[in-house]
Amino acid sequence: MSVPTSIAGCILAGGQSRRMGEDKARLLLGETPLITHAIARLAPQVAQLIVNRHDGTQPIDTQGLPVVTDAPGDHLGPLAGLLAALDWAGRHDFAFVATAAVDTPFFPRDLVPKLVAAAQGLDMAVASSDGRLHPVFGLWKVTLVPVLLDFMQGSRRSMNDWAMSQGAGIAEWTSLPYDPFFNINTPEDMDMALRLRAEYRP
Repeated sequence: MSVPTSIAGCILAGGQSRRMGEDKARLLLGETPLITHAIARLAPQVAQLIVNRHDGTQPIDTQGLPVVTDAPGDHLGPLAGLLAALDWAGRHDFAFVATAAVDTPFFPRDLVPKLVAAAQGLDMAVASSDGRLHPVFGLWKVTLVPVLLDFMQGSRRSMNDWAMSQGAGIAEWTSLPYDPFFNINTPEDMDMALRLRAEYRP
C-alpha cells in the first residue's frame, strides 16, 4: 500500500474515560496497551503519526511519536483534538489529517485509502459501518481550521454534526462478521474485544 505524503495521522487519545474509570489509552488488550494497538494500525497508512491528548499531565508511551495537546480550557472532546491535529499538520506542511480513536482496537487497516477515495473533491470524509457513522474516524483538510473554530463557538461539540454540516464524504464498511469500529467503553466491552480477537484475529 502506497502512503500519501500529504496525509498525517492522529490518534485521538484525549477522552475522559468516565465509563471505564481509567485512561483507555493505557488499557491492556491482552498484554498490549490500546495506544500501541492504534499506533500499529494507523502508522503504516500515513506519512507521519501524532497522538492527541487533552493535556500533558498524564503521559503515555507513544513510542516517540509527537504528542499534541488541546488548547487550554474545558474538555471539548474529539473536536478539540481534531483542531489541535489540524493546527500541527498545517505547521508541518501536510494537507490532510486522518484521525482514529484509541479505544477502537480493530479499526480497518485500509482506513485511510478508503477515506481518501470517499473524499474526492471534498474537504473531508468519515467512516461508516452498515449505515452507522463513526466520524471520529475521518480524513480532514487542513484548511478547515477557521471553519472548525467557528463551528465550535458556544456548545457545538458533536463530531457527527460537524461532519454532516460540512457535507462529508462517507466511506462504508460492513459490520460482518464483526464491526471494525467496535469501541471499548466498559469492562464488558473489553471482554468482548478479547473474544473478538481470539475468534477473528482482526
